[in-house]
Amino acid sequence: MTGADVIALQEVERNWQRSGLADQPRELAGLLPGYDWVYGPAFDVSGGAAGGSRRQFGPMLLSRAPILSSRLHVLPKLATVRHFNMTTGALEGVIETGAGPVRVYSIHLGALSSRERLLQLDHFLAMHDRAAKEGGAWCGTPNFAADDWSNGEPPPPMPVAAIVLGDFNAEADSDEYAAMVGPMDGHLGRVPHADRFVDAWTAAGHPEDGCITFTPHPGTLSDRDRRLDYCFVTPDLMDRVRGAWVDTDAKGSDHYPVWTELDL
Repeated sequence: MTGADVIALQEVERNWQRSGLADQPRELAGLLPGYDWVYGPAFDVSGGAAGGSRRQFGPMLLSRAPILSSRLHVLPKLATVRHFNMTTGALEGVIETGAGPVRVYSIHLGALSSRERLLQLDHFLAMHDRAAKEGGAWCGTPNFAADDWSNGEPPPPMPVAAIVLGDFNAEADSDEYAAMVGPMDGHLGRVPHADRFVDAWTAAGHPEDGCITFTPHPGTLSDRDRRLDYCFVTPDLMDRVRGAWVDTDAKGSDHYPVWTELDL
């Protein structure tokens, strides 16, 4: 990942025994000096009976340019009876670029069912539709100097342009993929709509099913390599995509880093 201007991570955790009680956001930030960063725990739970530090789990964003504002969007979860399930989220960072501010998301959809993932995407896309209408973290001017939450600064932007990076736990022939980019038309293929997204991989000239981003660890329920990780961009950014590739030499995870180059 070294050299990337923006890095989106999922499944970043604090104080879990499975990862040696590590504070992963702090450790990752320490390994990448010079990056601004935000972390959004999708949930936070007690450290347990021993009274240890609180346990957290969620997405993280790092950027060479300042992250002007950040919000965490917790995604819907369906309670399960036998299978383990956990809350996930989409972390938003508004980042200034040479082409203007852009909303960037690190998103993690549920691993268990298409039904849950489609509910999560309905929630995310509804937020996307209203984001620019809502404006930034604050709007307008303070009424009283003593209550100046703006700190004397202008409102942070909430642009239309957006980039969505992350683990969708769904393949390119899925309903989830179609929810992001639109259904396949028998004559015209994928028709980009202004209120949805474009797959940066295909904008770079690759076929939808032309890569592998996930190779299961031995002994897990998954039985084959798949494309589960994506970069989606709003249509106003699609012509700025200059390339896309997957680093299949990277070690340390069952998901490979997905790179996208945009001219911003």
